[in-house]
Amino acid sequence: MSPKVAIVYWCDGAGHAARSIPVAKELESRGVDVVIGGGGQGEKFVSMNGFDQPPFTKVSVAGSTPRAFLEHTLFDLIPSAVRRFREIYRWLKTEEPETLVTDDIFAMFAAVLLGIDFYRIDHLTTDLFGPVWGTPLKIYNAVSLQFSDGIIVTSLWEDEPDPPGITRVGPLAQEGDAEEGEANAESTIEPYDVLLNPGTHGEDFDEIRRRLERMGYDVRTVGDDEWETKPTMTPYTAAADVVVCTGFSSIADTVVAGTPCVIYPFLPFQKAIADRADTMGIEGISKATSVEHVIDRVVEYCGSDVQPSYDNGAPAFVDRVLADRE
Repeated sequence: MSPKVAIVYWCDGAGHAARSIPVAKELESRGVDVVIGGGGQGEKFVSMNGFDQPPFTKVSVAGSTPRAFLEHTLFDLIPSAVRRFREIYRWLKTEEPETLVTDDIFAMFAAVLLGIDFYRIDHLTTDLFGPVWGTPLKIYNAVSLQFSDGIIVTSLWEDEPDPPGITRVGPLAQEGDAEEGEANAESTIEPYDVLLNPGTHGEDFDEIRRRLERMGYDVRTVGDDEWETKPTMTPYTAAADVVVCTGFSSIADTVVAGTPCVIYPFLPFQKAIADRADTMGIEGISKATSVEHVIDRVVEYCGSDVQPSYDNGAPAFVDRVLADRE
């Protein structure tokens, strides 16, 4: 009988689902029965890759004022969190997986109560931060390691020593054929200059596109009116001369394709990744702190032969998950 692995990805932001897809595909390639769910912005990408999903309730944090935040917390966040936990608990109890891979705290609680072995997936380590963000992450890691089989971190510097209890693997990229899951897609993608991937939180990308197009560059933007949702991103990052993006999953899809990447971060976690990459001087990866800086980096990369060199971290990730089952 084939082993069964469940994957539950967090529902706020598409990147959580994006990094789950290569893990799910690698597990299936090894004959593992995979069940997956999470909901939110990434749900459609998982479905386009052929996975059926349960309808989990989405949980989000919102509110632009203290009163709005309090009202949202009392009347939406807390009730949604309770519903999501119950749904995940019942689903895991029904599916009876041998192992769970997740970055969803409710799934972790459910796994502990049900006695299911689980691994937490992450892309952050405490050394990226000072005390403000590093201390909560250190506590979160310590608690996770008390109950889980380990934390697996997908990283741009997987050759760095593993922190205690943590296994580093390479970037998890959504590889595949351009026409996979698309009824009328072309089998090949014509090369173009720049792919802009704002992600969920990116800003200034309209201005970046206007300026690059005035300079004569052929530019595409993920998520604009001319963009059709893709089941896999590496064919499109590979076809570009350079990619400008914000979040780690977009970086992963870019560097595994061997395309130069300009990280234009906005959230604290994105800035931490960009700062470390900039400090390490990784070939083909740069940080930008302004629109002007982005333009300069794009021009530099479009006129060079520089390429990042990364393998997909999914095989190493699955090696770790399956190691205790062999």
